[in-house]
Amino acid sequence: MRLAVLSDTHGNATAFEAVIHDLHSQSPDAVVFLGDIVMRGPQPSECIHMVRSLKPLAVIRGNYDDMFTKFPEPGWVPSNYKQELVLRAYEYDCERTAKEDQIWLSNLPVELSCEFEEVPTEMYHAGPNSLVNVVYPWAPLDELDSLNKYEHTKLVLYGHVHHAFARQGRGRLHVNCGSIGLFDGDNRASYAIVDFNKSDIAVQLRRVTYDLESALEIARERNMPDIAAFEYAHRTARYPYNALKQLT
Repeated sequence: MRLAVLSDTHGNATAFEAVIHDLHSQSPDAVVFLGDIVMRGPQPSECIHMVRSLKPLAVIRGNYDDMFTKFPEPGWVPSNYKQELVLRAYEYDCERTAKEDQIWLSNLPVELSCEFEEVPTEMYHAGPNSLVNVVYPWAPLDELDSLNKYEHTKLVLYGHVHHAFARQGRGRLHVNCGSIGLFDGDNRASYAIVDFNKSDIAVQLRRVTYDLESALEIARERNMPDIAAFEYAHRTARYPYNALKQLT
């Protein structure tokens, strides 16, 4: 069996289109999506419809998708630059995302456990106990162990941290598929292909170049807030929270 593992489009439909084109060449038997379809990119609605068009085996709720369940709380005001960016992104997405799509996002499951061939597998956005917990590729083994609930699990799939990696530890393989729409020092989109042969597992971490100038033009045409931060993040593959505060 061949499984495609996608995550973190963050409203970047241009990058997602390039990934889907590459995905067709890989002929997966099934697709899973591990959250953060929307927010911080110019095309949230398009990304939602593209995810659903793939008829995925599972779509897991990410921390940005989860905002449509409760954000912002009454009386809340941003207290730092990152929160200001998030609030403007949320307001932008609310204007451009149908109510039924917002309800769909807010009701996605936060986890899935299943078996692929003979491989017990757990899937999350960030981990079993949090939508925002951060476990990086270089984390100690004790931190990697926080990513699974069940001792018999042999494979953990997750997203959130935007760092693609596959790492074996204590009899369990941890795979992060990286991010389609935001990046980790490499501004190509990232996703994973996982091949199963009974209890054997092989992983490809695929990188896909996309038309950045087209994505920027769409953002400008739609008057997306914080375009300077969006451009900085996508040209440099770095987070803009500190570097571009002076541009707002």
